[in-house]
Amino acid sequence: MKTFNNSAFLAKCSDSVVQNDQSSSLKIEEWLTSDEAALYLKVSVGTLRNLTSNGHIPYHKLGNRNRYLRDDLRNLLLKNRRGVLYGNQK
Repeated sequence: MKTFNNSAFLAKCSDSVVQNDQSSSLKIEEWLTSDEAALYLKVSVGTLRNLTSNGHIPYHKLGNRNRYLRDDLRNLLLKNRRGVLYGNQK
């Protein structure tokens, strides 16, 4: 079974980014596996599964596997800020 080299794929894609007339480039979205998403969020895979099944984390299905967009996870973390600086004064 051949393993997928994510960094080689991203490097190849970045070399062949198509630009349109406005000189803007296509954005390459990074898809994460459950293990990678849990590592990114610094939670266990079990916690990630619970959050996913409870509807707290957006995901996409690929066959019987879950895939997560890194930008979705980042936005989820940023929108849940807490503390005095963010309006939660006690």
